[in-house]
Amino acid sequence: MARFTNRSSFIWLHILQLMLIYNFSVSAAVLTYDGCMSDSANSYTVGGWCFLFYSNPSWGNNAPTQDGAQSVCLPHGSLAVGVTYKMWNKFYTNILTATAPLAWVALSRNLSYASNKDGWYWRTLLPTGGNATFPAIFSNIPWYPGEPDGFTGPVEDAAVVAYSGGLRDVRKAFTYPTYGITRLAVICQFAPPQWSFSQRGHGRMANSTYVVTRSTISELECVVQCYKNVFCVSLAFNPTTNDCQVYAVSPEDPRFSGSVTADSSYDWYIRDGMQY
Repeated sequence: MARFTNRSSFIWLHILQLMLIYNFSVSAAVLTYDGCMSDSANSYTVGGWCFLFYSNPSWGNNAPTQDGAQSVCLPHGSLAVGVTYKMWNKFYTNILTATAPLAWVALSRNLSYASNKDGWYWRTLLPTGGNATFPAIFSNIPWYPGEPDGFTGPVEDAAVVAYSGGLRDVRKAFTYPTYGITRLAVICQFAPPQWSFSQRGHGRMANSTYVVTRSTISELECVVQCYKNVFCVSLAFNPTTNDCQVYAVSPEDPRFSGSVTADSSYDWYIRDGMQY
């Protein structure tokens, strides 16, 4: 009997090991650009990026924290940042599920600000190991009605996309009983092997808050800078002065077209495939 029990334990251990290897290989395959692109039921593409709704049953309830979610998409992707208003609407209306109704994104808040509507910024851990940050454009976030409301007080310093609702402000850790018991997911962002940028029109953005970075470099370097930046949607380049302005919004987005300044000395370059 003892020998039989030990043999059974060995068999079950071997099966468990195989399951862990299989689950790891499946997760590794899914959490890539190709894996994201192949999972059309749980992903969305915009401007070249592929965004994936991902949940792992092994996490249990109320896990991971937002800090933990930052590493879930590595080493091939990162926790999603806000690219366009439409992208977030797509997730909460078509992709999130009732079984995992809340998904982490890379939106955080600086608690030194008094108002719940101030201090929001994007921070995502990149595959290279560094963090990319950029002040969030508050009006470009489809908040759940009434949010951000600081439901648990001024310490709500992160955000999730909620099933059939929009973005909600929460704490970076889903503690019980504050938030009850729920299943969590993450939205990962993956870059394609290559992008295409089209030169479309002339002008630049008048609002400096939309500028991700500005530098004096060559036209090719300017495009490459946009290519490498997770927040870049478009850029304006002056071939005479080599002034490169990389933007987190597009002049073709009706939400921001009013901030465009006509200037024939600047060429617009916009990521192909953007949706607004």
